[in-house]
Amino acid sequence: MHNFQSDNSSSAYGRASPFPPVIRALIAANVAVFVLFNLFPRGQETLFFYFGLVPHFVIAKRMFWQPLTYLFVHSGVLHLVINMLMLWMFGSVLENVWGPRRFLGYYFFCGIGAALFSMLLSYNLWTVGASGAIFGLLVAYAVLFPDTVILIFFLFPMKMRHAVWVLIGINLLSAISDQNNIAYLAHLGGGLVGFLYLRYENLRRWLHALSPAVQFGAYQKRRQQKQQLELNNLDRDVDRILDKISAHGINSLTKEERRILERKSRYS
Repeated sequence: MHNFQSDNSSSAYGRASPFPPVIRALIAANVAVFVLFNLFPRGQETLFFYFGLVPHFVIAKRMFWQPLTYLFVHSGVLHLVINMLMLWMFGSVLENVWGPRRFLGYYFFCGIGAALFSMLLSYNLWTVGASGAIFGLLVAYAVLFPDTVILIFFLFPMKMRHAVWVLIGINLLSAISDQNNIAYLAHLGGGLVGFLYLRYENLRRWLHALSPAVQFGAYQKRRQQKQQLELNNLDRDVDRILDKISAHGINSLTKEERRILERKSRYS
């Protein structure tokens, strides 16, 4: 999955940042987790136990954070370097095209989707690493830029639309031949949910609506609309009261009308 590199076609995307903010943050977080836990005796063992993905632990021990945290756990330097290289190569282009919020949502959607595949296919094995999420990035890159040429295995130039099918085939054959390595199907799970996200507009809208930031924004918008409606009604009442004062004097106002004027003064 990891032995390929992109060409220089990214320059076609104008002044896009080579290291956009979400990519920087994800790489920094992955490196920091790896370094931190390897500084301590048995640190990596602790990291795998608590933050890797073990379906049995998620269910029986209620470690519900694992389908997210396993994305930041890597089994060695080579595993980490390859995943971070691929995250930068393909993810930076996608973040520049989509923007930080949508890219981050898609990344975690693919990663959690890959985790669900692991949970369905094996109840006891560990799964670690960002490969499932990154496979989703490969699928998105192939959908958006199908004619971009990459060097697969650092040797063979191939259009992205063809390369991603080669990688799918390799992972599928590896999963069939190596029943103990469930990560291959987790990779495919990340790619599949990524494709579904890109294929179905309603699914994207539903996931977007579930975003806390979107929910908060919608709440703020409804609140502002409600406040504006109340203010418009208040202005109409004040105009009516001012007409009454002009015709009959201020002493003609009722207690309710005086409260309306007091409320209006708070907006002034």
